[in-house]
Amino acid sequence: MPRHVPLQDGYMRIPDDPAEPPRLLGSYSPAADAYFFPRRKLCPITSEPVEDVELSPHGTLYAWTFIRMPRMGSRALAEGGGYGAGQVDLPEGVRVQAVLEGAMGDWEIGMKMVLKPLPVMEDDDGTMLCSFQFAPAADGQEAAR
Repeated sequence: MPRHVPLQDGYMRIPDDPAEPPRLLGSYSPAADAYFFPRRKLCPITSEPVEDVELSPHGTLYAWTFIRMPRMGSRALAEGGGYGAGQVDLPEGVRVQAVLEGAMGDWEIGMKMVLKPLPVMEDDDGTMLCSFQFAPAADGQEAAR
C-alpha cells in the first residue's frame, strides 16, 4: 500500500497507521472559547493568540450539492458525471467544506460523516499526495458527538 501524505503541510495529519484516522489541523482560541479551520495565527474574534489543535475526524453533514464538472486538477468528469461537495459540522463547532466521497444519492443531510484522505497525485517515489474528503460513516464507526 502506498504511503499517504498531505498535499500541503498545515491542513491535516495522516497517521502512518491506517487504522488511525486522519485529522484536520485547526486552532483553538482560549479567549473566545472557539475553534477554527483552517489554522489561524490569531483569533479572528479577539485578536488574541491561538493554540494549534487536531480536530475530530467525525462530523454531521449540514448541506451538500453535486457539481457537474471535473474536480480541480482533473480534466475528466468523475464516474457519475461529477462529484459531491458538502459542509460538515464537527463537534468542536467548526463547519468544514469539502469533497464528499460517493455518488449522487449517497448523502443525506444529518448523516454521520468521517474524514478520509483524498489522493490527488502520486509523486516519483510512489507516495500518494492527498487532500481531504468526507465519506458517509460506516456502521460501527464513531459518530459525531
